[in-house]
Parts: sequence; structure tokens; C-alpha cells
Amino acid sequence: MQCVRRPIVTVCFLIFCVLSPVHAASMWEKGSHYKELPFPVTTNDASKIEVVEAFWYGCPHCYEFNNDFLPAWEKNLPADVDFRLLPVTFPGWVEHAEAFFAAQELDKLEEMHQPLFDAIQKNPRQYKDKDDFVELFQQHGVSEEAYEKLFEASGFRKISKIDEQVKKADGKTKAYRLSGVPALIVNGKYTISVRDAGGFSNMLKIANYLIAKERDEANVKAAP
Repeated sequence: MQCVRRPIVTVCFLIFCVLSPVHAASMWEKGSHYKELPFPVTTNDASKIEVVEAFWYGCPHCYEFNNDFLPAWEKNLPADVDFRLLPVTFPGWVEHAEAFFAAQELDKLEEMHQPLFDAIQKNPRQYKDKDDFVELFQQHGVSEEAYEKLFEASGFRKISKIDEQVKKADGKTKAYRLSGVPALIVNGKYTISVRDAGGFSNMLKIANYLIAKERDEANVKAAP
């Protein structure tokens, strides 16, 4: 299950894929179950193994992945893994990314990520512009003035804090060569889609495999 952006129209579709039980990490094959990016993308913290979840608040499959699969996996992540979120910025999806970055800038992301998902999934047609989110932010202690200020252009470049974050996210979206969500990107090198993995559970199993792979390679390089 994956939300895919195509020209003009966003299409959500189901992919039914039956896989045989995988008992060995070697069964996860590059090119079949995950892809390697031709050019690695710089991670936020080089001392850790980064895992990015690319998502869209309007995607029901991202919602399922967020609610039913990610929490237990994230709870058990080792200390050397840095898990981060990336709202994808395809046309028609930017407004939701703006809400994400507004919550982040206001130090409200941990508090508001789930409510944003819940609200948009419940009433997707209600949240199509930045002004549509004002009431939701007010419910979490953010004044309309504080919210609107984030969208005001300032500084030498005359760009708002939100526009700057959206621009960076757009660059990441393109660098990761994403065509749909949810997707996982491991250490700026590997992308895992629902289609390639064969399901949400397999996405996380492959992520764990790639995390271990990156850790082993880093240990080899660090060895005297």
C-alpha cells in the first residue's frame, strides 16, 4: 500500500504481494527489496545511522504505517540510530508539509504530529491551506499571531522560516528520488518502498538489516 504522486493526479493504490517467509538477512536483495541511491545524501549526524521516514499527512497508508507499525519499532531503536521524519513536498502536498514545519519551529512537533495526522485523515478536504490549520494550532496553545509569524518573509533572503524548510525538504525529496510514500531512507544511501519490500512489516525488517549493514561497515572502517 502506497501513496504515489503522478503528474496532476495523486493516486492511492493497493499492491497485493505475497512473499515467502524470509529467514535470512541475505534474502533482502538490493534492486529487488530495496534500492541504492546513485549519489549518497548527506545525513544530519554523521556519528549515527540515520533512518528517515518520508510521508504525507494525507496518505491513509502513511497513517496506518504511523499508527500500527512504527511505534513499536521506533521504541526499540538502538542509541546509534537517528530516526527522522520528512514530509514530502509533491505538488498538492506542500500545505501539509508547512503544517509539519510550523509545529517543528514552535517546538510542538512531538505533541502535534499525531493530532495533525488524525485531523487531516478525518477531514482531508478541510486542510488545504495554511490558514486551515490555525484552529488546530490554537488547540495546542499556539496563538494565531505566533503561527502566522512563521510564514512572514524576513532576513536578507526575504524568505519565511517555513518556506526555507519546505525548500530543504523539496531538495531531500528529489535527492532521495522518491515517487511514493511511505518510504524509508537508510543513512542517505538506501530507499525502501512498500512495493519493493512487499508490505509494512518487511519495510522495517529491511531497515533493520540495512542498519546492521551500515553499522558493520562503519566498525570495519574504524578498526585499526
